[in-house]
Amino acid sequence: MASKPIFSASYRVYWSETDAACWMHFSNYFRVCERTEEEFLARLGFTQGSQPGKRLIMPRVSARCDYKSPLGPGDSYRVDITSIIIGRSSLTYEYEIYNETTNRLAAKCTIVTVAYDENLRGSVELPRELKEKLLAAGARLRDEVNDGIKATG
Repeated sequence: MASKPIFSASYRVYWSETDAACWMHFSNYFRVCERTEEEFLARLGFTQGSQPGKRLIMPRVSARCDYKSPLGPGDSYRVDITSIIIGRSSLTYEYEIYNETTNRLAAKCTIVTVAYDENLRGSVELPRELKEKLLAAGARLRDEVNDGIKATG
């Protein structure tokens, strides 16, 4: 990790989260990324506590995880949100999961979410207030990221 993460949260692996090999089941990596996202958004003042039709819904449209080293029962680990890229209606989160027990990188994950309107049954532009708070926390706009790639590529 080159720079300070946007947000970090620490957890412990429970036996019930592991597979037959006593490694954290691959699906749980996505769960802890989502849990970390929820903690981060709650700190910014965004929760799912609203009434249906008025809440911010962000379904996942893409998820990828590259597994580097296992997490086992009792291991302490940290989930870092290392990057958030803001699109018109989407957020792309990049995560790094560190096994703090072994001091090894356990996984790198990327999850893309889209703002969804329950009433319209489709994607909508991200709320301005959310974009502003994300930018203040260290997120970047997709256009800026793409312009940077073009300039260096």
